[in-house]
Amino acid sequence: MKYNQLSIFENIFDVSPYKDIDEEVDKLFIFFREHGFPNYEFNSYNKKKEIEKIINFNEKKIFQEKDIKQTMHSLGFLWCFFPHWIEVKCNSAKKSLLELWEDDRELKKLIKKTYTWQLKYGNGVFTINRLRQNAKVYLSKQSVSNFRPTAAKYFYNEYGNNGVVWDMCAGWGGRLFGFLSSNCHTYIGTEPSTKTFNGLIDLKNEYSYLDKKVILSKQGAEDITPPKNSLDLCFTSPPYFDCEKYSDEETQSYKKYPTKELWLNGFFRKMIKKCYYGLKKNCYLIINIANTTKYDWIENETKAICQEEGFMLDDTNYLILSSISGKGIKREPIFIYKKL
Repeated sequence: MKYNQLSIFENIFDVSPYKDIDEEVDKLFIFFREHGFPNYEFNSYNKKKEIEKIINFNEKKIFQEKDIKQTMHSLGFLWCFFPHWIEVKCNSAKKSLLELWEDDRELKKLIKKTYTWQLKYGNGVFTINRLRQNAKVYLSKQSVSNFRPTAAKYFYNEYGNNGVVWDMCAGWGGRLFGFLSSNCHTYIGTEPSTKTFNGLIDLKNEYSYLDKKVILSKQGAEDITPPKNSLDLCFTSPPYFDCEKYSDEETQSYKKYPTKELWLNGFFRKMIKKCYYGLKKNCYLIINIANTTKYDWIENETKAICQEEGFMLDDTNYLILSSISGKGIKREPIFIYKKL
């Protein structure tokens, strides 16, 4: 049974102050325990229209001074390719979102919070989307995020020379989707996580009818060497050391290089060296990476390594992101380096 076919259960999704909230929570708990986490589903989207939305979007309007404004285009749709996003542990969390969902006590608390929210702000309906959003806030406190396809399209069109781009840490497909809508003709993506790589393959195959070349490799960026002077742009958002454990596979950079120094020199510096080697002269390396509460050294180490490997910092833009806890916005730096 699909979550977008809930009309046959509409009575338990009717929210009313005249109902006993504990009884309603129990009914919803039984339902969700039977049907599982309400992940994003393909049959909620028109795949052709999703890519057309990005193709037809004027990406220049999201750039304001140094900021790249946030849009939510196709983010839900892209999660359909990567249902394992709920298995990822963020920061120092001991449990993933899925593991917390499977805890009966935690699930009941989540359902009650959502029911109460719908009583105050909803339209008399307990919605799947609100439950899913609340799960990110109240269960996991922090969840993985995808790079905005509209922002990716902006950087490809602005810096990609209509040419060959390398996404060193391809991740959840936001940059790949932005590429598919951009003026660039070839995308090279490296991604060591098996499940994530398979999702990227599915995304590539879904849009094989587009006049684009997509080359995907299931390995870390530090382990491949692009042909010299073959790239027009290197653009990615790398892992922030071990802040998000995308998989337990030994190919993950936090597993291969388990200390700060090992990670910086074994993974990050090698990746930057490969970018410098592969990029054409006067072309760009663009990196979205930010300090975290756990690691306040990431930005400075990024700047130092890129400079030491020969790049010149040309500009810094800022990606505007929502705070999952509702505490306003965040601004993450996007460092724009040039190979002279």
